[in-house]
Amino acid sequence: MSRTLITLAGLAIGSLAAAQDTLRPVGFPLLVNDRWTNVIAMEASLDYNANSLRNELPIALWKGSYLDRDLRERSLGNMRERNSVGYAISARATWWGRTDERGWRTMASVAHHEQLGVRFTRDLFALTFFGNANYEERRADLGPSAATAIRYQTVGIGQHHVKSGSWWRWDIVVGQSLDAIDVRWASLYTGADGRVLRASVLSEHYRNDTTGSRFGSVNGMGTAVSGRWETQLGRGRPNVRFSLEARDLGLVNWFGQALLKDTIIEYTGIGVANLLELDNVIIGEEQLLDTFGLRYDNITFTRPLPFFIEARMRAPLGDGWTGSVALDQRYLPGYVPQLSFTGERRIMNNMLGSATLGFGGFGGLRLGANARYLITDRVLIELSSPHLPGFFSGAAHSAGVLFGASVGF
Repeated sequence: MSRTLITLAGLAIGSLAAAQDTLRPVGFPLLVNDRWTNVIAMEASLDYNANSLRNELPIALWKGSYLDRDLRERSLGNMRERNSVGYAISARATWWGRTDERGWRTMASVAHHEQLGVRFTRDLFALTFFGNANYEERRADLGPSAATAIRYQTVGIGQHHVKSGSWWRWDIVVGQSLDAIDVRWASLYTGADGRVLRASVLSEHYRNDTTGSRFGSVNGMGTAVSGRWETQLGRGRPNVRFSLEARDLGLVNWFGQALLKDTIIEYTGIGVANLLELDNVIIGEEQLLDTFGLRYDNITFTRPLPFFIEARMRAPLGDGWTGSVALDQRYLPGYVPQLSFTGERRIMNNMLGSATLGFGGFGGLRLGANARYLITDRVLIELSSPHLPGFFSGAAHSAGVLFGASVGF
């Protein structure tokens, strides 16, 4: 194979893989080696992705801007039968201690997580942003749809094997907020002139105790394990390595509420028997909740965390390139298996750069980049994005950024 073909293959293969033997797996800095007794790392990231929504709509919602009809119609025009959107926000601080005689380093970590995953139909989007006027004398299919929004913190300890790159961590999980709905089937029929509304619903809705969801609130407790196993395939060169990784594989027991619905609701207007007895026809929130059976039951329930699993293979490709290919899955509505390819190369003696091509997850094709820069022997910074076009075009469907810094001493 020519050097040109090797270079092109390197640009198309991998998922934020290590280019040199001194590099550690994703999430661990260069400084986690035998040289430094202690290493402290800080990392923060945002990753947003969608398969049909352009960035212009969520940006307008985030800013609280007025959603004009042109914007809403452009968004509706991009809708598919199956639509998905989601994001993951995280911030983590990690400490690694001294390496023992077996090559393991003790580590401790504290982190904050916010994740959202949504799967919805085209009719649900149209009904939300345009109302039901366009559905006169026909049915709007609102399911199957699902959404999960969760916020939690983790505190954990574990070990990291310096030479192999394998690691494990056990976390205590503090559940701050949860809102999870699974609509297996839902439809809304609108009669002529809106005189009849008929809805059928089969759904489950779980949420945390609504008395408080601010930062510091404890609405659930649980435990989780995370880890990575990495090994070399074969001996000698090329150095082909394979790894399996799982993050936040665990359960949380929530103190909250549940609403389970399997019913048909028909609305034909309000009948008034006597105009002089208006007190009996004034409809308030409490009466409506009773009429439609929308009362929540206070319960405790257990749900899995939105865990992440990944399989990855990487190898040197010659001419200074290293490539890898990865397949991952996240336990959130709307997320499908994501395939990623990356080529990474040392740009200078103290800098590594990579290009990433991914497809799947919450959206479609993404083109990202990563840079790691060793400022001194003991200070490393990292900056990356899973989709660079998201910073320059409102027509893109994805955006994200990661920043990390670590210090050895």
